[in-house]
Amino acid sequence: MKLDKNQKTMIAFTALILVCLGSFIGIRALNGSVQEPSTTQPTVITTAPTTIPTTVPTTAPTTTAPTTTAPTTIPTTVPTTQITIQNNITTTVPTTVPTTAPTTAPTTTKKPVVQQNPQDLINNAGVFDKGFLSYMYNPDGNFYYTYEDPWQRALGYTEFYDIGAPFLAIYFDTIRCKFEYDNRDWMVQFWKGQYGYVFLGAEIGVYNKTKDREVEFYDCASNDDSLFMSMTCYRNGEEIFTRDYAKYWWCTGFVPGRLESFSDRSELVVKCRITMKDYKMLVAFTGSLKENGYNLGEEFTTSGL
Repeated sequence: MKLDKNQKTMIAFTALILVCLGSFIGIRALNGSVQEPSTTQPTVITTAPTTIPTTVPTTAPTTTAPTTTAPTTIPTTVPTTQITIQNNITTTVPTTVPTTAPTTAPTTTKKPVVQQNPQDLINNAGVFDKGFLSYMYNPDGNFYYTYEDPWQRALGYTEFYDIGAPFLAIYFDTIRCKFEYDNRDWMVQFWKGQYGYVFLGAEIGVYNKTKDREVEFYDCASNDDSLFMSMTCYRNGEEIFTRDYAKYWWCTGFVPGRLESFSDRSELVVKCRITMKDYKMLVAFTGSLKENGYNLGEEFTTSGL
């Protein structure tokens, strides 16, 4: 069916009315579904009073805790009650406590100190009966000495031996007479003093070395280079031993005794006699004595060699 212009206008107008009516009905329905607004809490805030009491009680309660007074005396007895410990072990507390300390100290008995003579100490030790470290005892002269070829002969001589001597309780005076002879350096050295804590004594040693050995280390004299000599040692003017005139490279003598002071060896005086090989050696040796401060005719004399 074909519609004319009027019919098309009527249909469009009717549709417009229906659209408007539907829109109205929809808006109403939406308005009806909206909830009522909720009730809010009041916004008033209550504050605490700002006034603080200005008065404080000035007196504390009058009630005080009870005080306990410690006893002024200590009981001298302890109750004899028993204390039971675990595992059924029982111990008893002593019934009395001593109130005073002992008035007397325990007595001890000291053994008297016996001062032994150095000779007795040596004799009791018995170490020199068959020789000890090259040292022997001469019963006729009552002195100790080193025998002819001791082990020390292989050690030669250096001044460090003398420097280390005090560590062995050896304190002595010494003189080193150095001179040149037979195209070699020679030295004849003398000692006297305290040897250990039980010996007094003296020594004379003969040493030499080659000229090209710059180090001050000397060899002990051989049998051919040994010299004839004798030596007597005195203490406070009294003779304590004498070594007979014979050929030695090391003439020694020691007797039991102690100096009054180890640092003062003036109690000891040694007199000796030495025979040089020839006149040239005599001149060289006496020249060294003079260099050591000894005067010919006063501290030493010469007779022949």
